[in-house]
Amino acid sequence: MRSSVFSRIVYLILLCLLLSGQGLAFPAIDNFTPTEYVVRKIYIDGNKRYSERYLKRKMNLKDKQFTRTKTFTRRLIELDRLLIESLYVKDGYLYCSVKDSFKVFDSGDVDLYYSIHEGKQYFLKDITIRGAESFDEKKILSLLDHKVDKPYNPIQIRAGIKAISYEYSNIGKPLAVISDSLTINDGIHLTISVTENQTMRIGEIKVVNNQLVKTKPIRREIVFRSGDLYSQEKLELSKRHIFETGLFSSANIRLADIDTVEHTLNLIADVRELDMHYLGLDFSLGQDRGILSGNDPYTSFEVTGEWLHRNMFGRGSRLSTSVTTSLNLTNILSRPMTEAEILWVEPWLLGFRSSNTFRLFVENQLLEEQEKTSFGGEAAVIYQPNKRFYLKTMLQMQGIRWKYDPAPGDYSESELERAISFNLRRDYRDNFLFPKSGTLMTFTGKIVGLVLGGTQDYFKLETAFSQYFNVFGPFVLAGRAKVGWMTSFTKKETPVYEKFYLGGETSLRGWPERKLFTDDGTLGGTALGKDIKVLTNAEIRFPLFWLLGCEVFIDGGNLADSFSDLKSQTYRWNTGIGLTIASPLGPIRIDYAKKLNPKTLSEKEKLWQIQFGIPYSF
Repeated sequence: MRSSVFSRIVYLILLCLLLSGQGLAFPAIDNFTPTEYVVRKIYIDGNKRYSERYLKRKMNLKDKQFTRTKTFTRRLIELDRLLIESLYVKDGYLYCSVKDSFKVFDSGDVDLYYSIHEGKQYFLKDITIRGAESFDEKKILSLLDHKVDKPYNPIQIRAGIKAISYEYSNIGKPLAVISDSLTINDGIHLTISVTENQTMRIGEIKVVNNQLVKTKPIRREIVFRSGDLYSQEKLELSKRHIFETGLFSSANIRLADIDTVEHTLNLIADVRELDMHYLGLDFSLGQDRGILSGNDPYTSFEVTGEWLHRNMFGRGSRLSTSVTTSLNLTNILSRPMTEAEILWVEPWLLGFRSSNTFRLFVENQLLEEQEKTSFGGEAAVIYQPNKRFYLKTMLQMQGIRWKYDPAPGDYSESELERAISFNLRRDYRDNFLFPKSGTLMTFTGKIVGLVLGGTQDYFKLETAFSQYFNVFGPFVLAGRAKVGWMTSFTKKETPVYEKFYLGGETSLRGWPERKLFTDDGTLGGTALGKDIKVLTNAEIRFPLFWLLGCEVFIDGGNLADSFSDLKSQTYRWNTGIGLTIASPLGPIRIDYAKKLNPKTLSEKEKLWQIQFGIPYSF
């Protein structure tokens, strides 16, 4: 009897533990592997407005193909259901519903089923604006961005109301309330109601959580002053300015103490400081011109050791020392370029927000039988209000030692250059790494000598313009024109290290780097620079599959010592095809180019040239 009671108690304890999921552990089965379900086929029915092909192109999950499979998850099928519904709702099918289901096979394949009930399509018949005083009806309608007699799009209406609220917040009315209401009969009759509320001004501005950086360097980045009208646009600009100082891991400005009687509100800038000291070693891929500044950029591998203090004297000024070695990846057997510098960066000058740099440097590179060592100092003012506009003006004094052969006793020159230079870039591309539309314009200039003194007197100009067109589908047409010109103010020859060169991964891809002209007429000879450069490029870019893409290109260009020589010379052309691999650094390219009008025997013997580069050529 006692044994029976005991056994029942043990049974109850085990049952409770099992029900609660605690207290017992079982060893895992060694040969157990989770099943990965793969989408085999997607079936869609009930769709009349959109074709099945169009809907599938928009979905995340795809039909199984020879080179592509998609892993099935319940979350993805739900996302695709919502995506299909949103496509219909944005086109006026307000009561569209989509039901999903799936069938699992023993093989691990899954068939998906989407059943669509489209419902009626509604059109916007009219829009009524009420309560708007600060903006006229035309302004409100333009912000709403929805045309009458078009399918009603509630998602666009939500975005339009947000845009209207934003505009009110920029004229001192952050408390404005914008609402919408609908009347549905023969169509949609929309009413936008605006309650503007009070106009608010800035009261007190506080900075909190700064311990190492003084308050003044932060306050000067805030574009508000006490008494100014509140503006959401200025608030976001102030946050961006604070973050761009490079002193903080985060920067936020929030509203506080909203006084609807005095019509004021306070701002609190809340920052989180970075470690103000840095000592480290960086590895990176980039583009460099090397010792020949007239050369087009090449892909390089850089190693930089740097010590940095971000916040000298608590003012936000920077001091850094660094040593960089840069290896040309298209000529890895050459000696890397080495550069050492001491850099001071002052973020404000005479009350103006700009990056002001003071730099001491020394750099050296041996390239074939040419060696250049330069050292000196420069002061620069950089104005960059946004990522699309960049202007740098610079005053530079440098000593240059140029050796035609590094062996002892061979010819060398020593020069002292004093120069004023400028660099302008306007970038209106839709994407900096993978552009599909937009333009890019660059302009650089350099004036050496004259009243500045030194042993050299010349000027140099170079400009380039690139444009990108999304011609159809994923196909992108890209084109570039580039012109360079330099001349001496005296009858003295322009310096060899400043002349222009062509050939390489970013210019004429049918020739090795800098080798359009050489001293002995062969591709293996020493590169010859000229005073005038003309370069044109055009290519079509398109994806293949996965991360792979393709480009078909044609390049043209020439070098000359004078404009008369340029007119008499044959314009050089090459064409080719390239394979690209998309990466976070941009497309990794392997280009295969052919010379179209070779002139010398060596060019005819080597018609094809392989180029490697990151990112696109232009």
